[in-house]
Amino acid sequence: MGQDSPMLQAALQYHDEGLCIIPVRPKEKAPAIEWEQYQTTRSTREEVLAWWSNGRAYNIGAVHGEVSGGYVLLDVDKDAGLYEALRSAFPALLAGRIVRSGGGAGYHIPLMVATLPNFGKDDKQDRPRGNRTWKTDLGSLNVRARNCQSVLPPSIHPSGNPYVFLQAGPITQVPDLRALIGWLDRLAPPTQERPAPTGRGGVAPTTGDTLINAVRTAWPTALDVFEQFGIGGELRREPDGETRILGHGGLIVNDDKPDTWYNFSAEEGGGPIEAWAWCRFGSVSAKRQHLRQILLEMAQAAGVDTARFYQRGDETATRPGAGDRQYWSGQYSGRWEHMR
Repeated sequence: MGQDSPMLQAALQYHDEGLCIIPVRPKEKAPAIEWEQYQTTRSTREEVLAWWSNGRAYNIGAVHGEVSGGYVLLDVDKDAGLYEALRSAFPALLAGRIVRSGGGAGYHIPLMVATLPNFGKDDKQDRPRGNRTWKTDLGSLNVRARNCQSVLPPSIHPSGNPYVFLQAGPITQVPDLRALIGWLDRLAPPTQERPAPTGRGGVAPTTGDTLINAVRTAWPTALDVFEQFGIGGELRREPDGETRILGHGGLIVNDDKPDTWYNFSAEEGGGPIEAWAWCRFGSVSAKRQHLRQILLEMAQAAGVDTARFYQRGDETATRPGAGDRQYWSGQYSGRWEHMR
């Protein structure tokens, strides 16, 4: 790209605003470089010029946290009213710059926060947790505070659409996010930690007498589900700490929250239950129509004794081989095309 390219000029503008700017793979969200050093040391103007002057169509990424002056992103996804609720409850937070995601179903609200939120410790990385997600009936909101990065306009989303400014202006500056986090906790109270299962060879432990508790205990992570369906054999650790499952539509599992996953190609994701629905029906939304069948399949595949959970109409979910990819591929072979 030349000196006058829109992407280079935008990257330089962001740099001049004090952000730590890094190159991101074209039409992706993952960094194009080894970027660990830039989580603590801000990139230079010379580096920005070099990255976007070499002919590559990089997206633009901004590193969160102290290295960018307290840069934090409120990432609203799968919006079903959360954005308007947020605007009504915290109009000052949305008074400045706002970005519309290239995926078309989300918003990015950048902030400069004097005191970054404390999300506890990431034991795997031996450092503070970088972000936290609240899933509500109105959509989800991920507060991205540190040890992570996000893309900026005019970057191109994996869908092919650009990130655009919904509202121009400066990045809003706030002292902290305590009021926002309290509000989110009331919308989506934190869940209690579940004990790890003892294995799939026998009856898995449960956290209660309900079927959904048995399933959540037996399948604590989305990777467990993908492995059950023969997915997840080839993994790649991304520079931002996420795990990419290769060859299956861009599946990503965040190590900060290993019970969740995301598929960039289909713009879908969720927890283990949604992963099972995605494998079975090719859509997360299908699980709403077949939730009980999915729960029984998951429990059976984990070795849970489902006898005490049976209800009238459950007979179709008690077939031999339930939960096995080979069985379901024979019944629903067309559903697997997007994973091949």
